[in-house]
Amino acid sequence: MTVHIDAGDSGALFTISGTVSNNATWDELIYFYENGAGLDISGLSFQLQIRADALDTSASATLTTAAGDLVITNDDGGNPTILRINVPYTSLSALEGDYIVDLVSKDSSSVLVHWGNGLVNFRRSPIAF
Repeated sequence: MTVHIDAGDSGALFTISGTVSNNATWDELIYFYENGAGLDISGLSFQLQIRADALDTSASATLTTAAGDLVITNDDGGNPTILRINVPYTSLSALEGDYIVDLVSKDSSSVLVHWGNGLVNFRRSPIAF
């Protein structure tokens, strides 16, 4: 399971792309940097919204820090600069094919930042354990 996040040209700060196995735990780290140094994300709540179509006004699935699907984690220096996606396969097994994903944060003043947008393919594999 690999998701790439890099500079993009959408309304978001970065473009997201990749492939995720929908029958395995999705465990991945997203590192936040600003000017080469880790960015403290401790005061933020995050959502990773997954939509079947770009025109959808509701999500097929939403992963959140509130639900524990996304966890703010410390880097090697003890600074909260990493967002960890840690989702059991049971949360993903209904997703199959290409989905639009958006990574959004909200701070204590309700300021929203659209960090990433893009296309992630959820593949049905492995088929059994």
